[in-house]
Amino acid sequence: MKRYGKALEPGEALFIGVDLHKLTWHVTVRTVDVELWSGSIPGRWEALRLLLERYRTCKIQLVYEAGCFGFWLHDLLVEHGVECIITPPSLIPQESGNRVKTDRKDSRKLAQLLAKGLLKRIFVPSRQECYHRQVSRRRRMLIGDRVRVQNRIKAELRFYGINLKEPVGKWTKGYVENLERIRFPDRFMQESYNRLLEQYRFLTGQIEKQTALLNELSKQELYRERVEILTSVPGVGTIAAMELILELQDVSRFRKAEELAAYVGLTPSQYSSADKVRMGRITKVGKHSIRAILVQSAWQLIRKDKAMREKYERIKIHSGGKRAIVAVARTLLLRLRRIWLDATPYRLAMSASN
Repeated sequence: MKRYGKALEPGEALFIGVDLHKLTWHVTVRTVDVELWSGSIPGRWEALRLLLERYRTCKIQLVYEAGCFGFWLHDLLVEHGVECIITPPSLIPQESGNRVKTDRKDSRKLAQLLAKGLLKRIFVPSRQECYHRQVSRRRRMLIGDRVRVQNRIKAELRFYGINLKEPVGKWTKGYVENLERIRFPDRFMQESYNRLLEQYRFLTGQIEKQTALLNELSKQELYRERVEILTSVPGVGTIAAMELILELQDVSRFRKAEELAAYVGLTPSQYSSADKVRMGRITKVGKHSIRAILVQSAWQLIRKDKAMREKYERIKIHSGGKRAIVAVARTLLLRLRRIWLDATPYRLAMSASN
């Protein structure tokens, strides 16, 4: 392959692959068939902008992998007039048997695949959508932190042989009061145990504040109508509706219902060879939090919707309860998409044949 020194025509298509790291970024610039430049630059927007200025007369496409760098670089590139693609690392084509991985190779590979049109792109939310989505994500993070503290408290009690009957599901006020009554004969141990309880109380207060913030956000004009439509589904409350809205954003970008199911990870995996086709478990790609919300809501739905209950019981007979509730969750997702797009409330008489 020829490299460097190629005279560029105004408006010529250029493809740039960027491998991002904290301190340095490795950049490869190429046309469809010629690599023009490949090297490292400081990991700052100003350094990349100066490099792009060299090719300001060209039509530039740039790609980097989705990850911890978020979307701020994408927004700056778009403002600069560059078409930016953020690609999911899990969907980048891999070379069989190639075990050599360097930053230079990664950026070259990204540029080559971009030039050939072989890269998938993720949906990039607006800046406001990112800010609002963080409200629900922060709440989920806080809940995860509290669960870890609860597990530490339970481990502490188990280690010292203290048997305290734990409530099923959420810890009750009475159970927490019983935890506070526990006394150890050693002052230092008691003080250490008290720190755990303080952590639990603090996180509980933070979750309550974040929940109130999410409820306040749901009343904004931007979300109010969609929340009312989604909460017409039995089992879908305001918090669940907001999490679905903030994570999925514009569902019209999924042209078919199956595309949405695949995005969430509620599509069965498939193993095919010759004339044999075997359907496996769901792919579980996408966000686990969305699947968890749908499954939790599905358990409530089958108590209120007779048709969905019949679907659950029918599948449970030959595939078990877990697969049955996942199937109901998938149908629920497709129904949510339908009423979301049609802006019409949920009807219990809807068919459960999906």
